[in-house]
Amino acid sequence: MNLRLPLLLLAAGLATPLLSAQSITVDLALDDFMDFSGGQTVADLPGPDGHITIREAITAANNTPGPQTIAFAIPRSEWSIFYDDRALIRLENMLYVSDPDTTVDFSTQTAFTGDTNPDGNEVGLQYAGVPAAIPSLWLAADRGLVRGLDVTIGNNFGNGVWITANDCRVLGCTTGGLTIRGDYGGGAFNVIGGTAPGEGNTFSEDVVVVSDADDNVVVGNFFGWGLRISGDTYWGTCDRNRVGGPTVRERNVLSGRGYYGEEGYPDGTQLNVSHAVNTLIEGNYVGTTRNGMAKYPGSSGTGGITVGLGAVDTVLRNNLVSGIVMIGADHYQGQRFGIGIAVVASATRTTLAGNWIGVAADGVSPIPNVEGILVQSDPNGTPLNVRIGGTTAESNLVAFSETTGIVVAGASSGVAARVNSIHDNGALGIDLVGTGGLGVTLNDLRDLDNGANRLQNYPVLRSAMAWGVVGGGGAQVRVTGSLNSTPNQPFALDLYANAAADPSGHGEGEVFLGTTVVRTDAAGDARFAVVLPLPAGAGSVISATATDAAGNTSEFSAGVTLSGPAFTPAR
Repeated sequence: MNLRLPLLLLAAGLATPLLSAQSITVDLALDDFMDFSGGQTVADLPGPDGHITIREAITAANNTPGPQTIAFAIPRSEWSIFYDDRALIRLENMLYVSDPDTTVDFSTQTAFTGDTNPDGNEVGLQYAGVPAAIPSLWLAADRGLVRGLDVTIGNNFGNGVWITANDCRVLGCTTGGLTIRGDYGGGAFNVIGGTAPGEGNTFSEDVVVVSDADDNVVVGNFFGWGLRISGDTYWGTCDRNRVGGPTVRERNVLSGRGYYGEEGYPDGTQLNVSHAVNTLIEGNYVGTTRNGMAKYPGSSGTGGITVGLGAVDTVLRNNLVSGIVMIGADHYQGQRFGIGIAVVASATRTTLAGNWIGVAADGVSPIPNVEGILVQSDPNGTPLNVRIGGTTAESNLVAFSETTGIVVAGASSGVAARVNSIHDNGALGIDLVGTGGLGVTLNDLRDLDNGANRLQNYPVLRSAMAWGVVGGGGAQVRVTGSLNSTPNQPFALDLYANAAADPSGHGEGEVFLGTTVVRTDAAGDARFAVVLPLPAGAGSVISATATDAAGNTSEFSAGVTLSGPAFTPAR
């Protein structure tokens, strides 16, 4: 029996209530009090004043078995002086939902007063009590639902809604922050957003999944101040959480988290994963407008997606990560910062497959990042087993970076960057950083040097001869060359065609042509001659990389120009 089937139905927008819910209607906003007595159940409402506050409604729902729906019909005379287009409910303390199957449906206010706030919803919460930094609304019971909440302001400091229960949903909100916590015994199988019209949320403050919160699904939302999935070493990792999915309706857009720190140093990452296991990040737009066709007009921050400390088996698949550029101020005036995807610290077994980095949603128009992909060790650890591409179906597109396409730095090794499309970056397509810093690292005899990806030697191409009819399905290229590297070891050589030579003389890798495998002899030498199909318009400059059995991919070789028939450039 699949106990998670109800959740899957909810995620698809197909679930219907199994029980008829009692309805409670809130009609006061400016007074946070309770005047009803008895058992303080639904049957005891309203109190002597004839009205129902939100605190009375939630208290009655908590004390009454079975499902309840809290609706809103607050007259304009009750609306706050802070807004003239929505009701703002004043709270003296947080609202705590402890009864399962409770729905708090703020969107029902629209039916009472109309769509008075076209850019948001019609009911918000103002928390004015003590202590500070506690949530305005806390879902502590399973299968709770919050729909259509607008702003949460005051002393909550971004803690708009907390979820510590299981199988809860948050739909259609235009609100501040949200937290899912697993350290209160729940925090699992919750769904934030949805795929049906109006189910996606817009968040303007931090959204975090923390402290052993597992199996949550985040789909169809806009994040204006970032998303963080982060367990810890005390409560445990956050496992099997999913952000986005394979369909357009599951897409999240994450843009706008950017700020200045000390002395004008810019900061801010749109999506951060740490101390988390089996996280799937799929099909999202990061750093762009909602349609993916332009850089987000506000601050992009300095990081698109970061996979870091304690992250294990993270998969980034089919995301668009572009427009991550932020300019420093004060002491950093004029300096440009921005990394599309970073894999750092002790991140283990991170896979990047099918992502578009530095382009628009059309796959062609440039939306540059300062740097495309960074894999780097730091004082907290060294990334292990990072895979960037690998097959044609997993190929990433890394283009138009202001600087480098892919940088591997520090003690990082085993970074396999294969079968991707890498082109039009301002510096190298792949840069392994050694003691000489950025730029081409020259080969050394038998590859005895050490550094990022062991500073794996790249092939040396001798010639590239093309023949056949371009575009006729029979064009081929014969590439010859050699590799000197670690003796008596196998190496996979990936070959690419480019529209033009890179200014460094070393190629990038625009169109993948194919792979040949060689084995070095006792002197570390291997020679090769390989014939590969040459697609129409593939380009006239051939380059190659070498990858050893441990997954260390080299920089691109120097390019060699095709001889033979004239070929149409790739673009």
